[in-house]
Amino acid sequence: LITRRPPPQPPRSASTVTIGQQDNTEVSLEALATTGGCHWTGPGAEAAARALLTGILTAAERQRPRPAQVKAVVPEDVAERLLPGLPPTFSALTQSADLAQAVQAAEQHLIAHAHHAQDPAALEPQQPATSTPEAGPGTMVLLTVPDAAHTGHLQALASRSRPDTLIVLTLDTPLPYAEPWNIAADGTTDRHRQGPDAGHLQLFHLTPEAGRDMTEVLLAAHGQRPHLRILPAPGPPPRPAQSKPAEDTEADPPPERPHPADTSRPASTKPVRIHVLGPITLYARGHPDPIGTNLKPEVHEFLALLAAHPAGLLATDVADKLRLDGENDQNALKNLRRAVRRALRAATGITAQEFILRHGELHKLHPELVETDLADFQHSLKAAIKPGAEEVPGSALTAVCEALTHYRGSFAQGCDYPWADATREHLAMKATDAVLRIAHQAEHTTTQPRERDTILSLLEHLGAIHPDHERLAQHAIRLYQAAGRHDAARHTYTRLERVLAELGLEPEPATQVLVTPKVGSHRFR
Repeated sequence: LITRRPPPQPPRSASTVTIGQQDNTEVSLEALATTGGCHWTGPGAEAAARALLTGILTAAERQRPRPAQVKAVVPEDVAERLLPGLPPTFSALTQSADLAQAVQAAEQHLIAHAHHAQDPAALEPQQPATSTPEAGPGTMVLLTVPDAAHTGHLQALASRSRPDTLIVLTLDTPLPYAEPWNIAADGTTDRHRQGPDAGHLQLFHLTPEAGRDMTEVLLAAHGQRPHLRILPAPGPPPRPAQSKPAEDTEADPPPERPHPADTSRPASTKPVRIHVLGPITLYARGHPDPIGTNLKPEVHEFLALLAAHPAGLLATDVADKLRLDGENDQNALKNLRRAVRRALRAATGITAQEFILRHGELHKLHPELVETDLADFQHSLKAAIKPGAEEVPGSALTAVCEALTHYRGSFAQGCDYPWADATREHLAMKATDAVLRIAHQAEHTTTQPRERDTILSLLEHLGAIHPDHERLAQHAIRLYQAAGRHDAARHTYTRLERVLAELGLEPEPATQVLVTPKVGSHRFR
């Protein structure tokens, strides 16, 4: 008799969903049930999320005709990125019209769990005869991209993440206190689920082509075909003047203002776009996925430095800020330029021009080939504070909203560059001052509810990036109270209090008095 090495794993139940493997052992979905939620980032995040949804759907197929014990709710735009072609409701996957509906579905799921815990028999009449009553509502995976308007709701849900109940997983934008997982293109993560001596956890991952194949297989099992989404037309056709009714004199509705929660990447007008507000990321026009992900950290730092100084820097200043070798700084700069040239030429196909211009010793990004979110951010802020902006109703608010769509995070987020501290603080001050100015104006003038909600979204957006900024919280609390949303005001104060406590501080008396119940008042219970 020969002993197999390693011995085979015991079979798992049909409802088990696994997300990857570590040390020849499959890791179950429970690894994501961390208090505060889980955030996936890196070049392999979308591929791993695609594989996760596919695993949930295939587990549901193994349980038919019984209901699935693991379900997923995903906003429609995120589902279209990961598994396009599925109908809005299919098997164990539900696509919500927006993030608000996804949050509502997760809240209803928690309520169903609470009812089941109090009276397990209450759910029995709603279950098929082949289902086990003791199974309960099962596990829900909320996979989404957070926005500023719903960060507080998502954070509250993430704090209740539990195995077999609710799992909150975010992409692109992290939630405060979420556990970050950096995922490489091959699915390898930086997580050690069984101690530092164990191997890295490698997540399952699917390419978009493999995801489409799996979608077709799953739909065919249910006798369906890929769901075609009807895209809106580019615009209404022009109506002839003589065909317009005489009584149709109603003016067109005003255009929607840019919303700070809209974190989608703006269309690139130049071959290369560099994002330095938030994680340093490079994009090539016509390619939705980032480029240059395999560049060395010093190359990213070089590009961020040039983006922060659009007028250019002398070679000696570049070498000083990047702390290059004094004896070989010219060779080091040459290697940095070569690495940028190689990566951007391969991504854009442009070989006749240089992306980094040199005028003697001056280095700068080519203004006709490279654009940055930092330049767009500063341009929008200038429009908000230019003379006469306050005289045009809504123009300053629109400009600040436009600027905040580019401010996705602090400058060079996640990078510890000594030279970047002053730039990071300066840009954070410009962003917060712009929002505080319009918030102060909203508190002391008559403001429409829609404009007040937009300003609150701006405050929440910046509060998620700078959670210890007390003046942002003060204005948000006052505006929430003016709108009658006292629970939201209390949540904002509690979040600030928790963040400051971690720093060994406490809110100022001016902040505490905002939520202190007045005599005879029972607004906060």
